[in-house]
Amino acid sequence: MNLSESLRQLAEKIDDINTIVEGKGHLDHPEDLVFLGGSQGASRAVNSIVNTVKNPKTITIKWDGYPALIFGRGPDGQFSIMDKHMFNKKDGTGRNVYSPEQFIKYDQDRGVDRLELHQLVSQIWAGLEKSDKSKGYYWGDLLFSQPLKPQKDGLYHFKANPNGIAYTVDPQSEIGQMLTGKQAAIVVHQFIPAGAMSTDEATPLDGTIGNLKNNSNVAIVPAKMPVTPTLKISAGLVKEANAAIAKYGKAVDQLMSTAPQAASAFANLFTVYINKKIVSKNLNNLIDGFYEFFQSRPMTDSMRNKLTQHLEANKQGVLGAFTIWIAIYKLKMAVIEQLNKAAETAPVQGYLQDGTRTQEGFVSQGLKFVDRMGFSAQNLAGRA
Repeated sequence: MNLSESLRQLAEKIDDINTIVEGKGHLDHPEDLVFLGGSQGASRAVNSIVNTVKNPKTITIKWDGYPALIFGRGPDGQFSIMDKHMFNKKDGTGRNVYSPEQFIKYDQDRGVDRLELHQLVSQIWAGLEKSDKSKGYYWGDLLFSQPLKPQKDGLYHFKANPNGIAYTVDPQSEIGQMLTGKQAAIVVHQFIPAGAMSTDEATPLDGTIGNLKNNSNVAIVPAKMPVTPTLKISAGLVKEANAAIAKYGKAVDQLMSTAPQAASAFANLFTVYINKKIVSKNLNNLIDGFYEFFQSRPMTDSMRNKLTQHLEANKQGVLGAFTIWIAIYKLKMAVIEQLNKAAETAPVQGYLQDGTRTQEGFVSQGLKFVDRMGFSAQNLAGRA
């Protein structure tokens, strides 16, 4: 059964059910905003999808690089490389790392051994430092760390994330020439001000590389789309999503705002459950499955009783949350299918482990447009 058929059957099943007893710095899926922000989040998701279609030039590729690194210069102008957790450390010590040796010592002092990362950081430090002369930090993902050579098909091949996308690039293309002869490459997607205290202050680069220079042995890759797609919005799917929000919005807000648990923890129940369904590649029976999942979650007896009573008292909100999620997911997938089609002629191609040609996803309006039954299912399963 294909995804469209699964979603159709799921939507029909939910229509028949009327009496049913992860800090900022990362991008959210549009459909998950109903769990994270209630009816307002859901409306933002629909509007963002519509605006994505209206403004295709603002769409960027979500490269599947690994690891994610933050590099740049703080207020004092000193250069540093770190990961997200180091940058966000409240006492600032994670940002006070000014050489590969200090990076290694930082880990040693906290009893952590990341030998492979230490080697990568040591390898790319000088190149990134040379490319970055202005204050501020850049957040990006490493694409490769060994010089590329054309394979038998004449293309460059690399794969940074073991559970993710395998890439091919035409060496004669603009991006291919950018990668030629480089020791490593990092794709940058967000900028963080020099005085920022956390990644909450990151802003999209919108397909540029900011003030960085491609003047070293490490290629700085922009996330811009090689080909600007021509997109169309499905008026029917927009109407369906907005109708679901109008019908269930108040009930969803009641469900989310009155939970006897911290808002983030309660929303996490829904997003973790969705990810488990994604890994199973089966979006049927979302509501029944949610109640089964909830009962299996580790928590105190007191909290389980409180949440059970809350869910029982807000059946319409649970129904509404998943109904809205489905409607937004279908609307988003209609756009992703067009984006993947447009990317078929791009010099950069991505492949899943089963050979399916696809990108990890795309970024627009501060959200990530990812085929979760493709890339996400593979990536999450590999991490399980």
